[in-house]
Amino acid sequence: MALLGLVALTWFMVGFCLLLRRAEGEPPWRSTVALVFGALFAAYLFTDASWEAAGNRGADLDPGLAHFAFDLGNLGFANAWVSMGSFAAFAGWAVLKTGVFRRWLGWLMVASGVGLVLSRFVWTTNAWLLPYALFWIWVIAVCIRLRRKPSVTVRRSISEG
Repeated sequence: MALLGLVALTWFMVGFCLLLRRAEGEPPWRSTVALVFGALFAAYLFTDASWEAAGNRGADLDPGLAHFAFDLGNLGFANAWVSMGSFAAFAGWAVLKTGVFRRWLGWLMVASGVGLVLSRFVWTTNAWLLPYALFWIWVIAVCIRLRRKPSVTVRRSISEG
């Protein structure tokens, strides 16, 4: 089931970057950078299996090895915040520059992105929870906006681009 969510998130990131690309004009470097970091984030999630390895044959594993696999998964997830945060910051910057969405959505994304990147340096604390929650609030808000008035957003991005 998590794989379906990952596929949906990947499609969202790619589609959103393509929408921003149309609105940004030439050269669309902010949306392109956001797309690259979104792809890196998705690639990490597709390929990382350390948490699954920690749980596989859990009763047969040495406790030290299980702790190592679990810590490796947590550190990998913290490293993924850099690409997730970079996607958020550059996509938010493109939103602010193009005006495709309301400004508060752009600022929310930039704040979330910068917060996620900075959270990597304090990954052992719970400081990452706020920017991580802001990221998902932004994703839900954009999806609702696109679902309620997709033609206005798309038409606006095409006419400005």
